[in-house]
This record gives sequence, structure tokens and C-alpha cells, in this order.
Amino acid sequence: MWQSFDFPTDTLLPGQVVDELTKLYSNEKGTVDYSTGNFMLEMQKDGNLVLSAYRFSDPGYWYTGTLVTNVSLYFDPKTALMYLVNGSNVNIHALTKNISIPVEDYYHRATIDDHGNFQQYVYPKVNGRNWERVWRAVEEPCFVNSICGVYGFCTSPDNETVSCSCLPGYIPFDPNDLSKGCHPEIVLNYCADPSIRNFTVEVIDDADFPFEGYADLARVRNVDVEGCKKAVMDDCYTMAASLVDSRCIKKKTLNARKSVSTKGIKALIKVPMKINDPGILPEKKNSNDRVYLAVGFITSGVLAVLSAAFAVYYHPVARRLVKRKHFQNANAIGINFRQFTFQELHEATNGFSKTIGRGSSGKVYSGVLSSKDIHIEIAVKKLEKAIEKGEKEFVTELKIIGRTHHKNLVRLLGFCIEDGHQLLVYELMKNGALSDFLFGKEEKPIWIQRAEMALGIARGLLYLHEEYQTKTITNIRGTMGYMAPEWLRNAAVTAKVDIYSFGVMLLEIICARRHIELSRVEEETEDDDLVIIDWVLSCLISGKLEKLVGHDSEVLDDFKRFERMALVGLWCVHPDPILRPSMKKVTQMLEGTVEVGIPPLLMKG
Repeated sequence: MWQSFDFPTDTLLPGQVVDELTKLYSNEKGTVDYSTGNFMLEMQKDGNLVLSAYRFSDPGYWYTGTLVTNVSLYFDPKTALMYLVNGSNVNIHALTKNISIPVEDYYHRATIDDHGNFQQYVYPKVNGRNWERVWRAVEEPCFVNSICGVYGFCTSPDNETVSCSCLPGYIPFDPNDLSKGCHPEIVLNYCADPSIRNFTVEVIDDADFPFEGYADLARVRNVDVEGCKKAVMDDCYTMAASLVDSRCIKKKTLNARKSVSTKGIKALIKVPMKINDPGILPEKKNSNDRVYLAVGFITSGVLAVLSAAFAVYYHPVARRLVKRKHFQNANAIGINFRQFTFQELHEATNGFSKTIGRGSSGKVYSGVLSSKDIHIEIAVKKLEKAIEKGEKEFVTELKIIGRTHHKNLVRLLGFCIEDGHQLLVYELMKNGALSDFLFGKEEKPIWIQRAEMALGIARGLLYLHEEYQTKTITNIRGTMGYMAPEWLRNAAVTAKVDIYSFGVMLLEIICARRHIELSRVEEETEDDDLVIIDWVLSCLISGKLEKLVGHDSEVLDDFKRFERMALVGLWCVHPDPILRPSMKKVTQMLEGTVEVGIPPLLMKG
């Protein structure tokens, strides 16, 4: 029997209900593209009805604030009003209050549209020509987060129409569809050398950058435009600022808007200066006539976030040094990262004395770069293993990393290639590695944190694989247990190796245990629980998946999502890369926007 009425997609009709954990998704683009879009309406478990730009790890831009358990959104067929009811069917929060009457003379619907707004419409049954809006959740369209994509600038002078463009210094990913967002025209690392002012600060009148919690770095009070400009220029971590009255609110991430309520506010943004001839650059002090360029495959890993950031995953690799007869400045060949000397990093890390991580390609050390009164905490990866790749590919990969911008990805600050040393310098994420957070001595993170972490990592990988439209292979971890079988049998390596590594990590996160438990080797047990893949597979085949979570009541209360994530994990770790899904499909399965299906591993034998 056809039951789509019980499972609305982007539209709600009279008589339909949005209950706990039910989600409505916008389509991609009006009547042109009906695939799943960027926005979601969700009735959360805590009773809060939330609109969010879920693909951007957005916590929400509109919500009801009804923090009561067992809440549902009801579209009343008799009154055509929408309201929230509690477990006793008592109206606790009204959405629509006025409606065209008599109700029976109109058709009614409520839709989450491709601009991220949830709106209710009526259509006269007699002589009807158009759907007329009677209510909307967001009164100012530009207040929908990421409506114009990352680094987008939303303009809505009448709070009805929406126009997308790029911020100064940015260019569109797709000139034919500006809502897909933008990327920097010139990539600069403002913290590489704070003494160099190779940028300007532009002012946009009557515009604002949304408040986004962790994206607001600091507030400078009692300043004018020039004072706010100086605050932006002097802070290498600040990308922009909003000047509201005399308060300069510094920002790290960028999505700007200009609408009715932003009148009188000034938006300030750093814009790199263009160099007419990038091959002619001033020489730096103490620069040698020769520099060594590493040759290798470099990628940044994935940072799963909850609030700001929980963990960093990265795996860079490079091959042995190639000596050049003539000096090539990194900026001259289009790499906008700081090129450190080995002595600088040796001093910054106090002689590489504090190890904070270790991988198959080398160790990671913490350190502090100091310049005048500015101190930047860094993580330095000292590479030990190398692979055969050309200088051109190394440069290309650095350019790719320089143009990746996603809130779930750790930032590469620079590199060093000197006298046999190969190092990469990253922004230090103070909350430590994901493995420490999951398997450390402290109490393990709760289920909702683990689920959001897994989704955050997936979205970061999706950005690298598809949204940025590169063939980047991140190789989340290069150690045994995470490596896809094709690495070991010297077969062709594609982006599907990342899918395998992510699958292992996903099972680790949801089960809160390592991929292999060596402590169980000596234990006598009937469970096939030494290797996490085998354990999950065994529990699914035997119909005892709950054994994976023990007595964790939070997971048991959300068991359908746990089961879905476990199935996605098994899809990812199939030994045949052809049968592994794409990262886009993986993300959609985790989000619940497409069916998971039965993993091929469960159908073997």
C-alpha cells in the first residue's frame, strides 16, 4: 500500500504530523532540480522544531524553543492551522494564527523551499490563480544560514526576493549558480607572517555577518570604522568583522547578508591584494639561493566538530628531496603557505620535545610560533616515509589544500623542506585527537556527540571528494586496520580508499571502541569481537545488534539511527572498492535522506 502521506518530503498537507526525529528536506532548486537540497526542518528529540542548513553542520537559524519531550507538529485539517502539541495533544505553541476562511474553500500546504524557509500557502478552489503565502518561519530570507553558500553574500532589499553574489576577494564555484557559494580568488595565510600587510580591509555599508557562536572571536568596544579596521588588520585569525554601533565583532567564518534589519551596520572584510606579476617577489632576509621542494601526495584530514572542534585527522606523505638550481619562492609558484625554515620549527617546538600524535608517516609535535606580541599554537607533522611522486604533483596538491575551506577541516599553515627534513605545519586543535576523546581515560562521549561527530567527519570528506570537485584522496589513517585492501595488494588506488577508512572510523565512533581490541586476544569468548568489522557483522547476522551497545540507554532509545550507521559502516568497508558507495551517498545514508539497503557483506554465504 502506498503510504507516502505518512512520510512527507518537503511539503506538509492538512492532517499530516511531524513527530519526534521526523525531518523534511528542501529540494535542490525549485522546479528545476528535485534532489535533496541544503535545508532541513526537524522535530528534535528535545521537542524543539528547528530549521537548519544541515549540510554545513549548522545548529539552526530558526527554532521554536519548545523544550518539552514528546512534541509533534500538527497540521490541523479542520482549522488549517499548524501548531505544536505535547504527548497529551495539547496545543503548546502556535505557528499559524490567521488563515483564509472558510477553510474548505481553499487548498492548503506548508513547504520548506530551496531558500530554506518554511512557509504555509493557500490556493482558492474557485478561480484560483496562484498559491498565496499566509505564514513564514523566517521573515528576512537572508537570515537563512548559508542561503548563498560558503563565502556568499545574500541581498534582499524587500525581504521577498533574494540575490546571491560573492564577497569581495572571492569568486563563484559555479558562475551559473551563485547560490553554490564562492572560494578565495587569492589564498593567503594571514598568520604566516603577520608583519606583511598584503591585504586591505574593505567596508560594506548596511551589511552584517551572522552571529554564529564560535565564529565570533572577540568584541572590541567603543571604536569607529577606523578602529574596527585596525582590530581586523592586527588579528591574523580574524577574517572579517561587523561594526554595530560602536562594537566591533570579529569573525572567523564568512557568510554576509544585506537586508532591512542590517541598515546602519557595517561589514568589514579582509581582501588580498592582487600581484600583477607573481613571478617577481621581494626577497626575504636569510633566504638561500637554493630551496628543496618536497615531492609527494599531501592531504588534510578531517576534523569532526561538536560546538567548535573535537578532533583532527590528517595524513600527509612526501617523497625524498629534489634539489633545485634556482630559488623558487612558494608564492611565485602559486602556493600560498608559509615556507618555514627547519630552525624556526625546531625553536617553535622546543626541539620537537612534545609529541602529541603518531602515524604511519611520522610524528606530530606541538609548538608555538611567536612574532612580536602574537603567539600561534601549531601542530608540526615531521614526515618519515616517502612515496615517489613528481614536484609538479606536490605543488598541485598544496594548491588544492590551499583552496579547501570547510569548518570540519583542519587548516594547513605551511611547510618546510630543508636538508632532508620534511615537515607540515597545521593549526593546533586544542581538544586533541579523536582517538583520545573516544578511548581516553576520561568518560566516553555520549551517544548524541558521537553521532554528530561521525556526521561532521562525513561532511568534511564529502567537501573534499565532491563539493570541491577534486580527486583528493585523504587517507584518513595510514595504519593497519584503517587501510583499504587495495593499498596492501598494490592495486589501483582511488578515492574509495577513504570510504574504507571512514567506514572503520565510523564503526569505532558509534561503538566507542577501537578497531581492534588486543586485550581480548587472551580472553576466552565465543564472540567474534577482536576486530570491530567482524564483530558488527557477526551481531547483525545473528540479529543481536544490541550487543554492540550493552546497556547504553541513550543508544537504545535511538537504536534505529545506530542500526543505520552500523549498516553504512559495513557498506564502506567492503573489500571490493567498486561496491563501496560514494562519499555523497554515504553522507545521505547517514543523514537518513536515502535508504541504506542491505550491505553486500551481509549477503555473502
